[in-house]
Amino acid sequence: MRLAITIIAVLASILVLPAMGESAKHWSDQANDYFISGDFEKAAANYDKALELEPNSTDLWNNKGKALANLGRIDDAISCFDKSLEINATNPASMNLLAIALSQGLNKYSEAIAIFDQVLQENPSDYDALIGKGMALANDGDLSGSLDCFEKATIVRSRDPSGWNNKGVVLRQMGRYQDALTCFTKAITIDSSHEAARQNRELTLQDLEEEQPAAPSMSTDNMQ
Repeated sequence: MRLAITIIAVLASILVLPAMGESAKHWSDQANDYFISGDFEKAAANYDKALELEPNSTDLWNNKGKALANLGRIDDAISCFDKSLEINATNPASMNLLAIALSQGLNKYSEAIAIFDQVLQENPSDYDALIGKGMALANDGDLSGSLDCFEKATIVRSRDPSGWNNKGVVLRQMGRYQDALTCFTKAITIDSSHEAARQNRELTLQDLEEEQPAAPSMSTDNMQ
C-alpha cells in the first residue's frame, strides 16, 4: 500500500543558479517567480527561454524538470533530468530528482532505489537520497529498510520536520503507535504548521485509543 508520506521537498523548491549571462538570468528569474507562485506552466516556458541561452546549465534543466513534474508531466520531467545527467553524470541533485520522478511518478521503485544507492555510496549523509530511498522502500513494502533510512535522515538533519513525520508514518504502519506519536510530536515541535504531522498525530492518537482494552462491565453478581 502506498503510504501517506510527505512528498520530498526538493520537487517543491528551485535551485539557486550560479552566475550566468544577463539574458539567461532574466528568463530564469522570471521562471523562478512563476514557480514560487505555483504557475508551473509559465515557469517551464521561461526555463526554456533561459536554456536557449545556457543549454549546458544542469540547474536550469533540473528546475524545468521540477516544474514539469509538478504539472504531472513525469516523462517530460525525466527527460530533463536525463539531459542534466548527460552534462554531468555524477550530479547528485540530478540523480536524486530522476530517482524521485521514477519512484513517486512512475512507481518504479527498484530503479529509483538503485539510483539513490549510487548517491549514498558517494555520500552516506545525502539527506534527499535518504528520504527518497525511504519513501521508495516504504511504498514497495519494505518498512524495515524504510525506517532505517528515515532514522539516518533524522540524524543528518535533526531539525527537519519531514524526516520525523515520515519516520512516524512508517512506525504507525508497523503498529508502533507510541513511537510514531513521539515522531509526529517532534515534527510539530520543530514546525507547528506542519499539517501532515498534525493529521498523522491525530490518527495515531485514535489508534492508541482503539488499542486500549474495553473497560469491564460493572456487575454485582460476584461481589460479596
